[in-house]
Amino acid sequence: MQRIFAVLKQAFRQSLVILGLVSLMSVSCLLIFATQPSMAASRPMMQQETMDQSTQEAVSAREQAYEEQIQAAEDPDKVYEENVKNAGQGEGIVQKAVEGAKEAVTKVTGNE
Repeated sequence: MQRIFAVLKQAFRQSLVILGLVSLMSVSCLLIFATQPSMAASRPMMQQETMDQSTQEAVSAREQAYEEQIQAAEDPDKVYEENVKNAGQGEGIVQKAVEGAKEAVTKVTGNE
């Protein structure tokens, strides 16, 4: 009689353990599937917001460039003078770089 109760007790414990494991697995699967649609819905929204921001920045950059071109068309001589000044500055930078490179070569070779 005690043997029968021991076997029934062991079977009852095993069935409780199995039932607990199955319930935990089913709850975890439900939670995993429940979060995926919400994540999927938030990512396109974030992408759309960044696209909207970049589109607005591009539009403002175009408008600014358009305004600059209108001002340039009103006074082309002023734009020409600015371009000439900027061209002269660019050559100075290149000449300084070449001189610096020559100095570095002479220091390395020891022909000072």
